[in-house]
Amino acid sequence: MAREINIGDKVAIVATVGKRIEERVALHFPTATFPCSIIDPEAKPGDKIRFEGEVVHVDDDTGRVTVQALGRITVDANSVRLLRTFRRPKGSKPLRDKVD
Repeated sequence: MAREINIGDKVAIVATVGKRIEERVALHFPTATFPCSIIDPEAKPGDKIRFEGEVVHVDDDTGRVTVQALGRITVDANSVRLLRTFRRPKGSKPLRDKVD
């Protein structure tokens, strides 16, 4: 991971399509503990789908981040790609306190 990921950053995560059950497909995220499903009539097993979302939680101890995309998904920080950093408006408080 070249840059540090913080709360509010926009990141991308890639999921692999698993098996299909009628119009729903199972999505497997790298380093996530459970799959989720979406409705996608064109997706085939093995396809890669990219989702974008904002970081809502960062766990520095375990190196995992929680991304708000299709609900909340917790994955390793190395498996997400940073798209845009969050820049807070001037004069506002930071979203996360820095420890000295």
